[in-house]
Amino acid sequence: MRPLISTGSVTRNPDFTDHLRILEHAPSNELELSIYSSWDERVVHDLRGLPVVTVPADKRIGATLSGPNPNLDRFALDCRIAAALGAGLVVLHLWELPDGDRYLERNLDRLPALLDVADEHGVTLAVETIPCTVGTPLENVRRACERDPRCRVTLDTEFLALHGQLDQAHELGELIAHVHVKDFDPAVWGTKPRRYLLPGEGTLDVDGWLRRLPHDGTLTLEMSAVGPEGQIDTERLETAVAWLRRLVP
Repeated sequence: MRPLISTGSVTRNPDFTDHLRILEHAPSNELELSIYSSWDERVVHDLRGLPVVTVPADKRIGATLSGPNPNLDRFALDCRIAAALGAGLVVLHLWELPDGDRYLERNLDRLPALLDVADEHGVTLAVETIPCTVGTPLENVRRACERDPRCRVTLDTEFLALHGQLDQAHELGELIAHVHVKDFDPAVWGTKPRRYLLPGEGTLDVDGWLRRLPHDGTLTLEMSAVGPEGQIDTERLETAVAWLRRLVP
């Protein structure tokens, strides 16, 4: 697999979203760029040249897709940033709170337009298996791929485990375009502040699951090394990088 680390490892919403933190603290690995709602195309000037491979779009977009005013402009902006920095894949939350997937059919109706935008910018759109309000992640992403065959899937180990669907994810086969990895422990799920568990810190056999997965493309380790005052936990960041290096033959 092609291992990436999220720039969210050194930034955090809402207090530490300055994109210059990435230049100062991000390790030299290939990157997944976490975009924040305060960013616009001006960040491209500073971040150009970084090895950005994938980009999650602003999570709030999904919350607009079940309503009358879908934020396609924000999605287009995120695709422009991704393309300008050389990324080939944009991860989308197709549904989001407060509605979640209660009105998923409305969200699915917006999907072809979103895919048109992604095509226009030369990036692949991959819907993520995020938590659901009424349905399940795998059911929802299958419906998305059935609605428009251009759609692909980003698996998230933590969220699939939350719904008891981790072992079924391999059934998506060639629809899998990307993977988000973090461990899962029901004892700490939902606690504040948000905790991102490294493989081995929770209850999942992440390594075994990856060996069985029919995917040899990109994989992002999602973690945070940002302390309460914005300081970087260098030891935790180094541990994350060491785990990623194990994936390289």
